[in-house]
Amino acid sequence: SLCHSWGASPIYLLGKYYLGVKPLTAAYETYVIEPNLGGLKWMQGKVPTPAGEIDLYVSTSQIKVKSPVGTGTLKIKSKTKPSAKGATIKQVAKNTYEMQIAKGKEYIVTGIKN
Repeated sequence: SLCHSWGASPIYLLGKYYLGVKPLTAAYETYVIEPNLGGLKWMQGKVPTPAGEIDLYVSTSQIKVKSPVGTGTLKIKSKTKPSAKGATIKQVAKNTYEMQIAKGKEYIVTGIKN
């Protein structure tokens, strides 16, 4: 049952570690998303926040994200620079890129090579 901490814990851990959604400030006013599929081909989920759910789909070649809250930073691991319409993706280290996520806007990041 999800009513008990030992039953709900895996659900929380999937969002935090596989989807990689972590708040940086209270109520997700700022947050970071750093997906780690850990060998999975794809994963989809919603992470609850006080203002609504952060909706996220992550695969080995694409990321879709939409958030109703705050400002987020999406960290992407890729051998080539990915792209997203309406967003700027900058390289911050070798094979590591970042993109800012604005409240209420949906992004589709493509061209990810792992």
